[in-house]
Amino acid sequence: MQDLELVKRYREIRVADVVDALDRYGFHDRVLVSNEIKPLYTGIRMAGYAVTVRANRVQEEFPSLTPEEYDRYAGEWYGKRANYEHFMKHAGPGVVIAVDLDGYNDVGFWGSMVGLSAKAKGVEGIVLNGGCRDTYEIRKIQFPVFCRAVGRTEVVGRIEIKPENVNVPVTIGGANVNPGDILVGDDDGVVVVPKKVAAQVLERAEKQLNLDRESQKPYLDRTGIKL
Repeated sequence: MQDLELVKRYREIRVADVVDALDRYGFHDRVLVSNEIKPLYTGIRMAGYAVTVRANRVQEEFPSLTPEEYDRYAGEWYGKRANYEHFMKHAGPGVVIAVDLDGYNDVGFWGSMVGLSAKAKGVEGIVLNGGCRDTYEIRKIQFPVFCRAVGRTEVVGRIEIKPENVNVPVTIGGANVNPGDILVGDDDGVVVVPKKVAAQVLERAEKQLNLDRESQKPYLDRTGIKL
């Protein structure tokens, strides 16, 4: 069960504070998601418990079909071979979805339809080791996305999602992510907080932020800037 208060507190601090706290617990750079995985738009503040997905690249030839036949083929693919419900049924408030797309950057795994569905469920965001499409609409709905690339294709004929590959250890941008770890993201990128130290790291990160604010206060007062 997710501690939504813990998620809220993580969302209110900076990735930099979390990274500094993790340094002090000996985790250092191995918890940093590669800065090649970037926020789709600025101003994102995201935190949540990881629901993980390891998607598989498909090595098959596309069938030669009429448009109508391809519609049926696509429907069957989404129903049987890439059913998003395998992981979406685990997603809700306090959850960040973490997807390893097997290095397939051209696939638009995440689009505005599933983004709207996730937003309606209260999902906190998604971190993709791959591509997102419908990017204009994703920005319009303000669903937090961190991705490696802008993809254009659908998953049909390219990617499979198997139920046994949901909530398993994955690697996202060089960082290991286990189900239930905390993912924190902002304009600086994404960091992984191992679940066993989530509470301690949060307290230390809040302390880091408060110390920083105390140091900044004379300059903030002088300039009239509010952070």
